[in-house]
Amino acid sequence: MKRLALTGIATVAFALGAFAQGSINLDNSASTFNYGVTVDQTSANGGAYYGGTYGLEVWELSGATSVPAGIDIAAAPGSGAAAYSAMVAAGFKLETTFANKTMPSGSGTLVLGQVNMPDVTPAGSTVVLGLAAWNTSAASWSAMLNGANANTRAGVIAFLNPTANYTVTPAPTPANITGWNSASDLVMTAVPEPGTFALAGLGAAALLIFRRRK
Repeated sequence: MKRLALTGIATVAFALGAFAQGSINLDNSASTFNYGVTVDQTSANGGAYYGGTYGLEVWELSGATSVPAGIDIAAAPGSGAAAYSAMVAAGFKLETTFANKTMPSGSGTLVLGQVNMPDVTPAGSTVVLGLAAWNTSAASWSAMLNGANANTRAGVIAFLNPTANYTVTPAPTPANITGWNSASDLVMTAVPEPGTFALAGLGAAALLIFRRRK
């Protein structure tokens, strides 16, 4: 009897998980979109729209009604890394990664098409969408950090956005990323080089030793 009950619970859980899905159309190239990917500053403050090699991670947070604190923050040196850490701490789920892509010169556009996100709950609901971009050919955000140099730039933007339940028949059109129009540019700023993290770690260790001796 217990085995049947457990089987039933597992079946229901699998069925619910199978339908917890949503899709977006990751394309901000239309004239109706207000923002794009910039370098060091927002476009309103003189930042240039980016063009060149880039990578992008798509994250989502289901069940939230606003962007958690610390993620959608003002552009400043290192702010991209801080926002990324805040996004992970808030419970966002990584849905897909695009690596070694090319953005048209001076466009600041992401023209990546349909992105299916299997963790959206409930299916087709509005989520907080998180976009983390970097200006190198690295395969992921962490790989970008490990290979960072003085020219490395990275940033995060997060905003509420609807999704479409791509499991139904006929499949609906993926939801446009219209929520970005209520946010700001995705500003890629300088990130600490790997040596900086090492020095910071040594400094913290030295401080602890000094305090213990006192």
